[in-house]
Amino acid sequence: MTLLGRRPKKLALLVVLCGAGLAGCVPAPEPFPKENVAAAAARGRQLFKRESCVSCHVTTLAPHVPDAAVGFVPDLRKTPRRTRDWYLAYLIRPRALLPWSPMPSYGYLSGQELAALIAFLQSLPRAPAAGAPAPAASVPEAPKSLSAYRAGRAVYRTYCAGCHGESGNGAGPVGHLLSPEPRDFTDAIWMNKQTESYLFSVITNGKPETAMPGFADLLGPADRALALRYLGYFANPVARERMELGFLPAAPPSQLSQ
Repeated sequence: MTLLGRRPKKLALLVVLCGAGLAGCVPAPEPFPKENVAAAAARGRQLFKRESCVSCHVTTLAPHVPDAAVGFVPDLRKTPRRTRDWYLAYLIRPRALLPWSPMPSYGYLSGQELAALIAFLQSLPRAPAAGAPAPAASVPEAPKSLSAYRAGRAVYRTYCAGCHGESGNGAGPVGHLLSPEPRDFTDAIWMNKQTESYLFSVITNGKPETAMPGFADLLGPADRALALRYLGYFANPVARERMELGFLPAAPPSQLSQ
C-alpha cells in the first residue's frame, strides 16, 4: 500500500496535480518496498556515501559546520530517531521541516533508494528519548497583544507551517507525506478540548509514533509559548482576522478609565 493508499481518491489526484508543479506542493514518492531492514540499511549506507552525504557529515558521522549563516550539520548519532515519514519528508524537502538546514533535496531518488537511506538513518545509534512532558507550571505567560501575535506567527511559519500549513489546517507542503497527517488546528471542537499544558508538552517534547518532533532544543520556552498562543487563533477565525488587520484586543474597563 502506498503512503496515499488510505486516503480518498480525490486527495490522491490532488497530490498528483501538485507533483505536476502547483506552488507549495511536492510529489509523492514511489511506494517503499517490503524487504529486510538490515539489508536495506546496508544499501542505505552505500547511498549515504554515493550521494556525498559524508562530505558534510564525514565518515565518522561527526558534525561539520560549513557555514554558520546557513545552519549546521548535526552529529547523526546524537539527534533523536525520527519516524519513517519524517525522514521521507525531510529528504524530499529539508527546509519545510528545518528552515535553516543546509542539506539539499534528495527527491530525485527512487522509492527503493529513499527506503534504503531511511533504513540506514534509523539504524544509527541515537540519543535517549525526550524526558517527561512539560508540567503546566512551565508554560510561560504570553500577552494577548499584536506584537506577541506577530512573534508567534513568525515562529509558527518558520518551524510549523511546512507540515501544518500557513492556514493551520494540516495542509503544509509536506503534510501529505506524513501518516498520521499533521493536526488540523482549525478544528475548534478538538482545540477546545486540549489543555495548554498538553499542547505545550507536545511542542516541547514531540508526540510518540508520529512525525511531530520536540522543539526543546530549537526554541526557548518563551518562543514555544508564543507559538502555542498563536495556534489558538486558528480555531477562532474572527479573532485571527482582527489580529491580522491590526486591531488590538479590547482593553478592560479599568484600563480604559486610566
